[in-house]
Amino acid sequence: MGWWKLQGTDDAIGDGPLDSLGTAVVAVIEEYRSAFNRKPTAAEWAALLTAVLGAEEPDERVLDDGVVKRVVVEKAE
Repeated sequence: MGWWKLQGTDDAIGDGPLDSLGTAVVAVIEEYRSAFNRKPTAAEWAALLTAVLGAEEPDERVLDDGVVKRVVVEKAE
């Protein structure tokens, strides 16, 4: 599994976490297709990610140094 730094930062991403997120994305799309016969909208993705990443309880936080307050999903033109 490879890891690489995000340009201009000390932050890193890797193949394993990307694979895990990809699997989760496929599962969410399957849920929406089953319920609504479509993929989630950008607004739905933003709301889902904010709900999951924005946990305020210390044991459920996804960040060591704070709480995620908002996730923005911007579509390409």
